Amino acid sequence: MSRSSTQRAIAYLGVCAIALAFISLGMWQWNRAQESRTPVIIDKKLVALDSITEPRISIPEKATLRRVSVAGVYVGDFKAPNQVDANGQRSDWDVGLLQTDSGAGLLVVHGLWSERDLHPLYPEESVIVIGKLMPHQSDDYALASKGVLQRIDSSVIVGQTGMDLYDGYVIAESESVGSIEINRARIAPPAPKNAVPGFYWQHLSYVVIWWFMALVVLYLPFYQRRVAPSESGSGEIREKE
Repeated sequence: MSRSSTQRAIAYLGVCAIALAFISLGMWQWNRAQESRTPVIIDKKLVALDSITEPRISIPEKATLRRVSVAGVYVGDFKAPNQVDANGQRSDWDVGLLQTDSGAGLLVVHGLWSERDLHPLYPEESVIVIGKLMPHQSDDYALASKGVLQRIDSSVIVGQTGMDLYDGYVIAESESVGSIEINRARIAPPAPKNAVPGFYWQHLSYVVIWWFMALVVLYLPFYQRRVAPSESGSGEIREKE
């Protein structure tokens, strides 16, 4: 095989490799588009908090949005402004710091801040909390000040307590002291979001772009072969002139 033939073969292989890469990227976006429409399925079985996570670690993926139970006493209370519930309602939330029976700290959303005085919880009362375990918030909703959380995230209160802290927080659906349940308006937990970021049609648009790029790459060698003879022919005409 001549050197020119070898170079041509290598060039064709390179073109095919690039085209396959673009096709693979298109297939990846296609799969993500399908996954973005797959509903999030959460195990609704009630489990003990300590059975799925522990203090000082990030919440395991399988523990996020699980329905958990935990017992302890409240040792602090915070205001979390401008929070949004599952119904899109924006309000200030009442967030307690629960010292669990294991001695670790956990943030618990009781309900609305405006109703905190209607259902006081005393520091020495042992409380059983049942609710949904949420991942910590990453965006600030307010300016930090005394007794105010800029976001519901245990990392913002590390300097205010010596306890080991759980990652994330629990939105309580019920709290009980002994056999007595505390009746108060509860927060509707935000609906779970699909783990795939972006929108269905956004992913499909990327599919079109990547596959179009693959077609362009595959067409370029044929385009060059069509252009090359015409260029050589025009050169011959100029020589004759």
